[in-house]
Amino acid sequence: MGQGGRWSHRSGVSSMMISSAAYSVMGLLVKILAVKSFPSSQIVAARCGIVALLSGLELRRMKYPLLGSAAARQLVISRAIVGFVALSTYFYSIQVLPLRDATILNFTMPVFTAILATFLLHESWGIYDITGTLFSFLGVLLVIQPQNLVTDACLGVAMAMVGASMGALSYIIIRMVGKHGEPPAVCVFAFAAFSAPMALFAMLFQGWKLPGVIETLELCGVGLSAYAAQIFLTRGLQLEKAAKATSMQYVKVVCSYVLGVVFLGERPSLQGAIGAVLITCSAAFVSGKESTKTHPK
Repeated sequence: MGQGGRWSHRSGVSSMMISSAAYSVMGLLVKILAVKSFPSSQIVAARCGIVALLSGLELRRMKYPLLGSAAARQLVISRAIVGFVALSTYFYSIQVLPLRDATILNFTMPVFTAILATFLLHESWGIYDITGTLFSFLGVLLVIQPQNLVTDACLGVAMAMVGASMGALSYIIIRMVGKHGEPPAVCVFAFAAFSAPMALFAMLFQGWKLPGVIETLELCGVGLSAYAAQIFLTRGLQLEKAAKATSMQYVKVVCSYVLGVVFLGERPSLQGAIGAVLITCSAAFVSGKESTKTHPK
């Protein structure tokens, strides 16, 4: 394969890693706002409102239909609905489960993605992908260090698994949309434009809090980092196999681990540090082996 194919592979992996870093920054800001007692629906509304505005402006600049071409429109709308369900159930699981438990359940998403991609996209899930995913998941266990899963919060566990499976399905749909040649901003706009009014409606029941100057900047930071994360996520899923692309998201755990230590004063542990190294090495292993298979010297 020529230079173009090699560049596409590297761009896909790099896009997913940049997306993971941006999502980690967003997660840090969300946690800071949560400590300040901001309702989750208000944070989601601000996040999705900013993302919808930026992606909508980008599509207008390109003179491209906001919901994509007619051939891909049903898929784009499906991605918006499925993505909202995934986001809502994930936030619900965070509210009723310990954060560590909710997070580790959410990180079953790459496994769901690999399984769905095998059946829906007919993508192979090779030995290197399997090995890298398993070792990355082991790294997640070491970093998050779940104590005892809350067995009495059955609904929370169920919602976390629904969120992971729906998130995986949304990734598959994004890849299907990409095969139609749609720009990344199309899926990003549709998801945000659908989710923002839903979050505003939820605020009627959950309430809202008037932000100060610092909190306003933090809310804007959530939206800007989410926009960058989703653009690079969509681009990565368009360039790389779904199973491999989502396995790169384990890098998010490493980024979140570092940000937590630096900005939140969380105390690092030897076990967590080993897990972070394991995740990084596993992601590099999978990416390197795929590059060797696809682009032999």
